[in-house]
Amino acid sequence: MNDQLHTEENALDRLSQLGIPMAALTESVWQGYLARSRTTSNHPRIARGIIMWAEVVAVLREQLISHGWVKEDKGNYELSVNQKAGLAIVVTTGDEATGMIGATPSNKCPKGVNTAEAVETNNQLDMFSELLPAIEDVQGLTTWVLLMHLGTDEVRCELSLPSSISNGKINGWKERIILPSMPLDDDSIEIQAPDLPDIEVPIKKKA
Repeated sequence: MNDQLHTEENALDRLSQLGIPMAALTESVWQGYLARSRTTSNHPRIARGIIMWAEVVAVLREQLISHGWVKEDKGNYELSVNQKAGLAIVVTTGDEATGMIGATPSNKCPKGVNTAEAVETNNQLDMFSELLPAIEDVQGLTTWVLLMHLGTDEVRCELSLPSSISNGKINGWKERIILPSMPLDDDSIEIQAPDLPDIEVPIKKKA
């Protein structure tokens, strides 16, 4: 079940209200894909998904630092948090419905108690929002989920606010902000060369 759907210009407006640059989200997902694309057949089979997820988390944190966000972890539950805004973002892989209008996406793998607690907190904050005079007074954070899905010819992603979860799978959303899909083709993949230190090689004249 989805309550509000934001696409294109509406998506930009909603992200602006939240104080989250769209470029920070799409760039982090794209860099995650590039990190995944650097893996080889010698990597463990589970490495690709983990590497992509980890890179998205890292780049997103770096992109959001200047906007008042900090990293936070609760056990293995990695978050990007803006305490002043009362917001948190968690990154996860979504199923094939991710980024699709008219669908109800979910997380690809079941989530644990931390995600369930975050969804419950979202509902509680929404329930009592009229009683709270200012966002700084909110006890807890509204947790958004950055869902990403690697399709056959594109990467799709969205920033969405979960409302319900069952057996570790999110099955309802209060809001979905659909981000632009990123096509996969040879021309779109740009591998950045790592920065290497300058090495000076002394040259001696032969005697």
